[in-house]
Amino acid sequence: MRINACLALAIQYEGREITTIEGVASPLQEAFVVHDGFQCGYCTSGQICSAIGMLAEHGNGVPSAATEHLDADAVELTGAEIRERMSGNLCRCGAHNGIVAAIQEVAGADAVSHVRAEAAR
Repeated sequence: MRINACLALAIQYEGREITTIEGVASPLQEAFVVHDGFQCGYCTSGQICSAIGMLAEHGNGVPSAATEHLDADAVELTGAEIRERMSGNLCRCGAHNGIVAAIQEVAGADAVSHVRAEAAR
């Protein structure tokens, strides 16, 4: 489950596993650097953690408010779809385009890996 830590009381999650940026090793980190998905760095850890959760939600078929066809087998991660799914995370520096590009790159790489894995079976 993806949450914004600034909106949650720690006691609500007692006994549950919590992943913070310190516990993350993801291709998103490199993609954020490549696509300039950070500027001041203040929101970067939250953006990356949220993007990881968002990609997992998408992979599990969870729709968003921007999902056009709820009965579709797969939802394409367009810029609008990613922006909607990441809308709870704000970047005051204006790095949103780089953030979206980084997520699209990683989502595309994940999709290619998934297709290759399926083909290898």
